[in-house]
Amino acid sequence: MFKKLGSYSPDEEKASASPGEFVSNPRPYTPPVQEERPMLSAPSIEVPETILGEQVSVKGELQFDELLRIDGTFEGSLHSNGKLIIGPKGLVKADISLQEAYISGRVEGDITVSGRLILRGEAEIYGNITARFLSVDEGVTIVGQVNVSPTGKETATDSYEDTYDYNNEEPF
Repeated sequence: MFKKLGSYSPDEEKASASPGEFVSNPRPYTPPVQEERPMLSAPSIEVPETILGEQVSVKGELQFDELLRIDGTFEGSLHSNGKLIIGPKGLVKADISLQEAYISGRVEGDITVSGRLILRGEAEIYGNITARFLSVDEGVTIVGQVNVSPTGKETATDSYEDTYDYNNEEPF
């Protein structure tokens, strides 16, 4: 009835059991421990202070302190020292300025993030991005300029296009 615990082999247990007899596992399976990657992980389990649902459409200026999740449509301007999550069905037509953003939906406007910007899934960004840290998944669309710098602010005053003379270029 009881088996002495020692080295465990599921094959030994199956062989010792008679047909129709229930055999309990003396040692439950524990998955191997994997190292966590602290850099640019998904947001921790936080409860947003405000959620704009899929059927909600808002126009205007929106300010918040902690965490906002948008699954619906927002149009206007969005400024905060907090974090923003835009779900896969979320649409934001606004210039965004905040601390952190996790975007899976569509943004039409410039994004300025003082911390990290994470673009996931099939996110679509139509505007310029300025961020301190940036993580982009395969399948993300970005139409605009991307500026990633340690300070999170633009550092160059002139772009490469402004200083290069395309008219004097020799054809191949």
